[in-house]
Amino acid sequence: FNSGCGIKSRRYFADRDRLLEQQINDELKTITYCKTLQDYTDAVIKNGFEIVQLEEVRTTPTATNLIVKLRKSSEIASRNNANALNMLPKKLTWSKAAMKHPHNAFIVNIPVEVKEELYEAAMSAYEDGVSVDELDAAGYFPVDSFTALRSFSVSVRNSLLHETGLVLLKGLDLDTFSAMDELADPDQVVACSKLAYYIICSHIGTVDGSARGKLFDVKNNHIDAMDGKNDNVLFSVSDCEASWHTDGASKDKVYDCVGLLCINPSRVGGKSKITNSCNAFDQVENILPKFIMHELTRPIPRDILENGKGRGNDNIGTQLSRADSIMHLRISYNSYPIYVTQKGRMRFRYMRHWIETAHQKVHWRLPTMLRIAMDVLDDTLTEGCCFYERLERGDILICNNSCVAHGRDA
Repeated sequence: FNSGCGIKSRRYFADRDRLLEQQINDELKTITYCKTLQDYTDAVIKNGFEIVQLEEVRTTPTATNLIVKLRKSSEIASRNNANALNMLPKKLTWSKAAMKHPHNAFIVNIPVEVKEELYEAAMSAYEDGVSVDELDAAGYFPVDSFTALRSFSVSVRNSLLHETGLVLLKGLDLDTFSAMDELADPDQVVACSKLAYYIICSHIGTVDGSARGKLFDVKNNHIDAMDGKNDNVLFSVSDCEASWHTDGASKDKVYDCVGLLCINPSRVGGKSKITNSCNAFDQVENILPKFIMHELTRPIPRDILENGKGRGNDNIGTQLSRADSIMHLRISYNSYPIYVTQKGRMRFRYMRHWIETAHQKVHWRLPTMLRIAMDVLDDTLTEGCCFYERLERGDILICNNSCVAHGRDA
């Protein structure tokens, strides 16, 4: 959208689809393929994206660049989730050195300049009365608000998807929010902490809020998730021990990564534990006979967890959809393997409790071979546990949900 700097241009529309040469300096020469603004907007709409913001940026006295912010439409996001189900993630195993020294392998300190951007942005959104559920990080903040965060998020995302599959971010001082405002109360600090957490997560990847909102409070609501009388109750709303698992129990939805921000550390218990399910697979495959190993790679029914707060069947719609005759059909459909592997790629989806409750609800006996396979798997995951600690205030733990299993003490 400029002329000059050596470009021999006719006119804006006349130059459309022309290749124009531009001499930047004595050594650098570029060739520009000219398009109009409408060409760009038509391409955006045709491919199902939405234009969030347009911003002009002057780079030289004679040149102006246009920055276009795009957002995937809900339809595109839905298609991408379907693609994610079919596309297996990279298999990520841990070396003995990483497992022996997990703090060196997995802990990342958030740079000072990144923290400053987060503090300022979260406080600004809070003062404007914007909550996490209302915040569109891409369109709300100015383009240059997160220069350091963008670069940092790329390295974190690379670690999660291509290197270790686990990152423990440290250094976020939540008490800074009270220091920035002398009148701040605990609720304000919590709100600002959630905003900062959401902003950093939304830069690492796309936050999926379709099931339980953009953020979900992991907080004891005094409900026993292990009590057979309590149906449709998540472990994250109780103080029960959560055995080895990945997040998400639906056949039709997978999450690439899951994260946890510690705002109020537990006084007793609540230690987080981490292990590598890819390492476990290699070990279990060498231990179990093929006919038992088959139990971990065949479709297995899982319990149904409704979208929402995960505190039980609190409305008539949920109660009707969980009638015995309907649940039998839903659970039968909701079957998928614990492990799916293919040429250096792997997906691990597991929580033993939901497998056992699924069999109970459809009145099926848990197969003996499956029970043996899960016993060996659980023991192997426990043997490979290299992180078993209580998170500190401000810690952010992010796991690759296909390669890393996590759990929690009571």
